[in-house]
Amino acid sequence: MKILRYFRPIQYSLMFFLFAGLAVGSAYGESFGFAQVEQQAESLAKAPYDNTPPRIPAFLQQLDPAQYAQIQDAVPYWSNTDTPFQVQFYLPGSYFPRPEKISVIEGDVVRSIPFTPKDFRFGALSIPSLPRDLGYAGFRLLYPLNTPPYYNEFISFLGATYFRAVGKDAIYGTSARAIGIDTAQPSGEIFPYFRHIWLQRPQAGDTSMTVYALMDSSVVTGAYRFIIHPGESCVVDVEATIYLRKPVQVLELAPLTSMFWHGNGRGVRAGDWHPAQHDASELVLADGNGEWISRPLNNPLFTQTTTYSMDSPQGFGLIQQPRDFAAYQGIHTQYQRRPSVWVSPVGDWGKGQVRLVELPTNNADMDNIDVFWVPASQPKPGEALHYAYQLRFFTNNSDLIPYAHPIATYLGYDRKDPSIQQIAIDFSGGALSRLPGTSPLQLHFHAADGAKVLQQSLTYSPQNHFWRALVDVETAPQTPSNLRAYLTLDGQVMTDTWTFLLQPVQGGH
Repeated sequence: MKILRYFRPIQYSLMFFLFAGLAVGSAYGESFGFAQVEQQAESLAKAPYDNTPPRIPAFLQQLDPAQYAQIQDAVPYWSNTDTPFQVQFYLPGSYFPRPEKISVIEGDVVRSIPFTPKDFRFGALSIPSLPRDLGYAGFRLLYPLNTPPYYNEFISFLGATYFRAVGKDAIYGTSARAIGIDTAQPSGEIFPYFRHIWLQRPQAGDTSMTVYALMDSSVVTGAYRFIIHPGESCVVDVEATIYLRKPVQVLELAPLTSMFWHGNGRGVRAGDWHPAQHDASELVLADGNGEWISRPLNNPLFTQTTTYSMDSPQGFGLIQQPRDFAAYQGIHTQYQRRPSVWVSPVGDWGKGQVRLVELPTNNADMDNIDVFWVPASQPKPGEALHYAYQLRFFTNNSDLIPYAHPIATYLGYDRKDPSIQQIAIDFSGGALSRLPGTSPLQLHFHAADGAKVLQQSLTYSPQNHFWRALVDVETAPQTPSNLRAYLTLDGQVMTDTWTFLLQPVQGGH
């Protein structure tokens, strides 16, 4: 069963199990880099797993989310230097109980960043003195992004292997993770964690920053390099080498985590007056065969998993649309400013699956959407698996998808016969934007798994220049139906392939 994975007051994962430790300054015979982290990950995989529980004061562990959010690092690291990036740290506490080692790389010298409790402010909290060796639970980077020369937070690493980022004028939404293990499996999900972070000190004038991370867990270890580029979009180049300690049920690469509560007739509203509340509205996939697929997200009544078998994927991601305030009416939540996140594999990832997991929720503070790549075969324990990809956090969706796109999906049902479900799909953009409304577009709609298409139509709307498909579908009793739809003109495909898993109406048969 899915648990609450992060709380919105500080917007980070609740699952954070990190190894405490202190590092001392040391000089390496060669420049420290990814190869050294790989060596540590390989050695770690061969050693017994250290599951020693963290030792932090009870008063920190007992903080609730609102209390924890009051603790702020008020003196950024590198703030009195010419370095173009600054760093702020998080204290261990609340749902983030384990410190991690954080070191800085300066030339050929690697040294521990000392814990400095006097740099923190505690709001209205009354905090006793902190242990001198408490350490940090994570970090965030700042850059003069929105209001130069002032610095703005744009990426944060906190909780298991979670990190999230924003481009210019955006706010946090969908998260990324370094790795996932056994999501939605009966045995329970496993959350690997970063036990050591290295920050490569950038030089004056640098526009990117490198972070190395050593990942550990009872089942897998790993070495990661993140090259982080702030800007209109935040781009993160990821390189990883992982080593399984033992086989796992589901090995999840490049996972993304998000929230979809309700919107456009999808999901349980449960009295919420907003038109929509979600960090992402759909999954988009680019297969190696050139097909683009769109899958609107849903908040189902029961956990559901959808798989897309692919060969040499070109990319996948969680997209947020629409981009106007009126669609959400959230003065504080500002969902229209939440980033879309796109994964672009580097090199050939071969055969595997993009897997989407949707979990039921009636809480906008709960992440209930997971998407990730599952390779067709996993490495043997101790065997290295090396892969790379690029992540892009962005708010301008227009340059991503080459075809016309399903810009909205609405679900309803026939009031006289609730077993008949009504689906509306709006297609727009791409080559459709250059076609007159009289163009003889053809709708191709397919329903599988015993479902019946009762009627369908395609209508042009001169307002905002889009085509709307309206379809009535009757599903088989107690059997979900896989739906597919796309538009053609004179036999040529003009749009993404829209897909959806339509559940039978409860009590409708």
